[in-house]
Amino acid sequence: MNDTDCQYGFEVIEGITNATEVDKQAWPCELRVFWVEIYPFVTLVRGLLSYGTAFIIVLGLLFNLTSLLVLTRKHMRKSTMNLYLSALAIYDCLALTMNFMIGVLRGQNKHINKDFQDHEDLCKFHGVIVEVFNLLSIWIIVSFTIERFIMIKFPLKGKQLVTPRRAIYVIIGVSLGVLVFSMHKIAVSGFEGDSVFGYAACKTRRAIFVEIIYFYVAFNTWFPTLTIVTLNTLILLEIRRNKKKRAQMTTQSMSKSDEKATKLLLLVSSAYVVLVLPLGLIQSTELIWNNTQKVLPSNPDYIYFMSTKIKLKWARAFFFFFYQLNFAVNFFLYVSSSSATRFRATLKILLGIKVDQQEMTWNNTMKSRATKINSVAPAPSEDGPSNRDLHLKKKEFLPESEA
Repeated sequence: MNDTDCQYGFEVIEGITNATEVDKQAWPCELRVFWVEIYPFVTLVRGLLSYGTAFIIVLGLLFNLTSLLVLTRKHMRKSTMNLYLSALAIYDCLALTMNFMIGVLRGQNKHINKDFQDHEDLCKFHGVIVEVFNLLSIWIIVSFTIERFIMIKFPLKGKQLVTPRRAIYVIIGVSLGVLVFSMHKIAVSGFEGDSVFGYAACKTRRAIFVEIIYFYVAFNTWFPTLTIVTLNTLILLEIRRNKKKRAQMTTQSMSKSDEKATKLLLLVSSAYVVLVLPLGLIQSTELIWNNTQKVLPSNPDYIYFMSTKIKLKWARAFFFFFYQLNFAVNFFLYVSSSSATRFRATLKILLGIKVDQQEMTWNNTMKSRATKINSVAPAPSEDGPSNRDLHLKKKEFLPESEA
């Protein structure tokens, strides 16, 4: 179609005021018509990534901090599961503030983004923290999944291997490993040029290594997702085998606390997969399309290539909005899960809501064990047990912590 007969001028394309010859070649009439048609969807996505993201940040911070307050209560801290979930709440808060909040501010305020563009060290810092906190949340879930797999597959060895102290070491090790890996952003650039928040990228003197985005997408989505899905499948198969064993004998191969922790893990990790997998699919498709189908404006397939490229870009931005929910949704999973009885009871106590005695499982477990001990205990001596003996006996039968 001749540009003189086109119903849309170049002014419909953002950033073009006086069209140059390069602009005319890059945006022929058919492509301008397509841009006008897809623009309502673009407007929707931009609204989601500004107002929607701000809403997610506020709610995410509120509920993650509430989760952290519950999970760090004295009777909750002895559970390895609660240690992992506490670390996850902390890293999710940092991702919401340091990644998404800064992204929204840079996208909505040109002056703030100009401060980043004028100071390359600030851009380097932002590049590092974006990578650190996105990866930390994901790999804490992977670590928790590996722990649950060990507990379900090897319950006897798991009792010795999986301890609160070792869980803390794993969290620290994963955190340091991700931090060291993310430091490559100080020297290498390659992913910051096309932010879903729409801000202009920083000018950089770093090495431009565009291909690193392939590794980043794999390390951020595909590798952890496949690991979680594979281990969850093995865990479900093992739980099924355990149910058959229970039907055949009276002893149980998995304690109730382990079963609750495993069910909660499956819920958290499944939510992660559902929210992250669409973004991973779109990112991978976009990368392959842009690098294998790219053609020049003079090519007859240029309109098709560019229209598909634009669709993939804004589809990625659309699914990125839902990806952000991964950093704010865990509180709702804890509250709704039938396995998180202790979490809900502790939350009620913190909120001043009356709690039934049956919901206070940490007290009920201790009382039931104490009753069982007393029912078979020998008669006390004439002198009676010493205070030290009573203290040691009470300490010996303190229950393990549950979710």
